[in-house]
Amino acid sequence: MITEDEAVAIARQAIEGKITPEEDAPIRVDRTDDQVIVTFEVINPPGVRGPDFSAQVTIDAYTGEVIEILAGAD
Repeated sequence: MITEDEAVAIARQAIEGKITPEEDAPIRVDRTDDQVIVTFEVINPPGVRGPDFSAQVTIDAYTGEVIEILAGAD
């Protein structure tokens, strides 16, 4: 099973050149039984509605294979 650090590294590599998260953006790592979801968060100003992430990468927790990449706010 991959570690959280490995998942973040895999996610960064998967979005490189496609999506650029904010430099100081928080990164959230959520784990299910067989997947790790890495979310590069966006902090929206008060009163602003929109996606709360710039990218969300779903990774197989056992193989490290990228399953899905979602783009949010840019």
